[in-house]
Amino acid sequence: MREHRADTAAPAVADFRQVGKHIESAGHNTATPDELTDLFTELRAGMYAEGRGTWLQARFTLNPDGSFDFDFALDDDPVWTDPPEPAAYPEELAAFPRADEHIPDWWRLRAQLPLGVVFRHADVGGPDVERPPLTDTEAPLVLQYLEREAVVHEDGDERFHTDGTWIWSDAVPLLLAKHGVPPEPDLVAHIRRHHFQPPYVEPLVRRTAEADLLGKPRPKPGRADVKKTAGDVFAELETTPDPQLGDEELLIVLVQRLGEHGVWPEAYRVGERVDGAWCLNYTADGWEVAAHAGGKPREPKYFTRLEDAAQQLLGALLLHPARMTAGHETPRETAKELDDWPVHPAPGEPPLTLLRNKRITRLVAGTVVLRFGEEPGNLVHHGEVRFATTSLPLERERERRSYRLRRPLHVITGITVPWANLPGGAVAFVLPKTIAEHESDGSLERIE
Repeated sequence: MREHRADTAAPAVADFRQVGKHIESAGHNTATPDELTDLFTELRAGMYAEGRGTWLQARFTLNPDGSFDFDFALDDDPVWTDPPEPAAYPEELAAFPRADEHIPDWWRLRAQLPLGVVFRHADVGGPDVERPPLTDTEAPLVLQYLEREAVVHEDGDERFHTDGTWIWSDAVPLLLAKHGVPPEPDLVAHIRRHHFQPPYVEPLVRRTAEADLLGKPRPKPGRADVKKTAGDVFAELETTPDPQLGDEELLIVLVQRLGEHGVWPEAYRVGERVDGAWCLNYTADGWEVAAHAGGKPREPKYFTRLEDAAQQLLGALLLHPARMTAGHETPRETAKELDDWPVHPAPGEPPLTLLRNKRITRLVAGTVVLRFGEEPGNLVHHGEVRFATTSLPLERERERRSYRLRRPLHVITGITVPWANLPGGAVAFVLPKTIAEHESDGSLERIE
């Protein structure tokens, strides 16, 4: 590490993680050559303790004065750059066996081993048992905790609950409710530590508690207990800037994003070629993105990575609004469909049916819009629109005011249709509230 330092006046740090045959290393102010990785691997083996196992992650820090620090963790779940394959965890146990009590539950899930949780069983007692009383404030909170937790087993009229640590029958809250007898002191203390808020109990923990009650072998984790759901992946995509996705996952995300932005399915194709649509296909030259016309691609772009091609397709379709509908006009909507829009015209304004190609958009702060007519309404237009294209009643041309947005607003935008001998064709915006209300809350300011 000393030989590979970039800055001799700063600490050099090497991080190392290993489970089974899966190894990750990273250096800060130093490189991590194969020789260093081999030394970490040997050190892990040398530090193995029978029944206890060896560490899974470590950090070696070489200070400028030559001293060093070595920190390691035996049981913590490492933060991996690339998650290990499921087989890595049984491999680790085969190479460095651990006693049952030294296998954390997060590891058991990955190795498909039964959970090692040790449940405490609450003593019911009876109406005459003497226990430290609860305060008038605590009693209903404890009762709510005991009654709300997950039911893991029913035996006739008797039901059993667990919070993942304790198991109790419904006789425990019944005694409290009918006779004012609180649970045993340790359970009450446990509930207080949780601030009287029942924790969520995972399904595998519930099945494990039921197996213990019935005297059966504990269940092994199933696929549903360890595999991320589509909902989990969707949530991660909302918060992770650079997610690692396979090609199939990436295409699913691409189609979702296009749909969220209102791009019509007719406007694009994935794995197909259709005239009038933007198409993404794999070719001998790489991933191809192009608009198709006359049976062939126009000015195709080629990419080595699917992610780059997906970004090109997404950007091409969103850059110009007309591409989102493949150049077509949206069909007329029924009254029920119009009711689904989150923003509606104020009384006295033209109905939404007089706007085509509607979509929700976000006007940024500083946008200038033009209002024809008195202030009570919520319909405005692009700041430099010609009145004839607005399809508004002729008398509204007399009142003209410009406004500037002082903060972003989500609005409905669309193109006005021809009406009453006027050609239409203006970009219109339906604001969430009336202009007077937006002026009052400071989101709009009049500029002329």
